[in-house]
Amino acid sequence: MVTFRNYLKADLYKFSHSKIIISHLIIPVIGIILMIAYFTISSLGELEKISAYMQIISIAFPLIISMVITMVYEQEEEAKGFQYFLSTASKRYVPHTSKLVLLVIFGMVSTLISIVGFGIIFNILSEQNISVIFYIKEAVIIFISNLPIYVIQYLLAFSFGKGAAMGLGVIGTLITALMLTGLGDGIWFILAWGYSTRLSSYFFQYEMMNNCNLAVQSEVNIAIISIILFIIIGIVSLIVFSNHWEGKKESY
Repeated sequence: MVTFRNYLKADLYKFSHSKIIISHLIIPVIGIILMIAYFTISSLGELEKISAYMQIISIAFPLIISMVITMVYEQEEEAKGFQYFLSTASKRYVPHTSKLVLLVIFGMVSTLISIVGFGIIFNILSEQNISVIFYIKEAVIIFISNLPIYVIQYLLAFSFGKGAAMGLGVIGTLITALMLTGLGDGIWFILAWGYSTRLSSYFFQYEMMNNCNLAVQSEVNIAIISIILFIIIGIVSLIVFSNHWEGKKESY
């Protein structure tokens, strides 16, 4: 535990002297400004604007995750060729886990800023008076739904390089958008890129429109179980991967 805490401190220091932390603050603020500006001239209804914002955040998430993890990858690649990981005599999963944990924490903070911040400003500018608790719940749902993607992107980046990670980020964003359409029906709950858009949309419908579909509830239950399984498998994979990783990568 002491070793892990030391790695957390070291990584926090590294992140604070890079663009990683500031990116988690700037990106949500820019997103809020752009969407609020667009919604002031949009003909969409008030609830439609909120729903659209949640969908846009969900769709953008995989790409943003890939960008942030690529920044971490580049930072370590430039710092003596991954010696930060390779110099650890035992338990090589500790430095990898430390970085991923910090990214998850920063990601949660960034998600709260982007959604709760939007909600507060939207309430002020519109006629809606939706509880901040609703926005907090949406933020938690969207973030937890993307936890499997954090692990997938991290493993991919350090296995095959930043090109592969960015490529999957772009593809993942496209898949996430498609999961909102009829193409996602019947399969979204088993795909890591389908959780965020669907779960946040269903929660919105339940809270704002009191729409509770038993068929949807069954799919939601499967999705929740799938997310838990993805996270468990991801953690085990990270440990196994870290202990055998030698810093080698393919170039794409």
